[in-house]
Amino acid sequence: MTTGTLQPIEAAEPTATITQPDPGHVPNKPRRSFETAAKLKPKEHGAYAILGIPIVTSLLIAGATVVGVCVAAASIAGFMAHEPLVVALGHRGSRAQRTTPAARKRTLLLVGMMIFCGSTAMALGTNDVRLSLVACLLMAVVSFIIAIAGCHRTAVGQLWGVVGLSVPCVPILLAGPTSPALAIQLWAMWLIGFTSTTMAVRSVIAAQKRSPRVTHWIAILALVALAGSIVFAGHSIAIVTAPMLAMSLLLLIFPPPAKQLKRVGWTLVVGTAASAAWMITIT
Repeated sequence: MTTGTLQPIEAAEPTATITQPDPGHVPNKPRRSFETAAKLKPKEHGAYAILGIPIVTSLLIAGATVVGVCVAAASIAGFMAHEPLVVALGHRGSRAQRTTPAARKRTLLLVGMMIFCGSTAMALGTNDVRLSLVACLLMAVVSFIIAIAGCHRTAVGQLWGVVGLSVPCVPILLAGPTSPALAIQLWAMWLIGFTSTTMAVRSVIAAQKRSPRVTHWIAILALVALAGSIVFAGHSIAIVTAPMLAMSLLLLIFPPPAKQLKRVGWTLVVGTAASAAWMITIT
């Protein structure tokens, strides 16, 4: 019997297991946190019209004097500085303050422009202009305090905003040939008109929330009666409020849906522009 030599059996090489990638698997990516910087423009769109239209109207009535232009520039700079100042002070939250480093720089720039233009108007203006500028400054301070307290969206806060934003028209008018009595009368007409449009917008919002609107009805009807009584008393200047009062009554009687608020705003701007044109014509 033949015996053969036993050959050692080589160990099999381990085979590598190839795992096919799962086509539905998405590899984990390092997360990055993106923080959007806060917007530094004023958020109340109606405020642009309340400030801008009386300023333009007053410049057209009184003429573009150096003092008047300085008052207009100071008012616009102060208005535009409001939001970045609030952000820089942290009253829009710590996140907005952290993600918007430009707020402090923009605030300093705009406040500096406001101080320079306001000081120039104060130095070159008459005593009547200076007195009205002091009143403007005090009203601006109160408006800022109301905003810091978080009351700027209340009825009182918004109505005070009408007062503070429209008052720059007085020193602009006084910088020209307009008498103090007429300047106050024209400002009073803006107050009647803008108060009615403000209450009309609040009425539209209240209608969507199914909240009572008795206060809005009383306020707007009282303003209509006030303007009418001024006209019948022989002061025809009050007729300029008619377009704004008419628009306000229309919104009060037929409140549109909330999704049309932007269109409502533009409609009120058209009514305000009509009042401005009428004011320029009769003065």
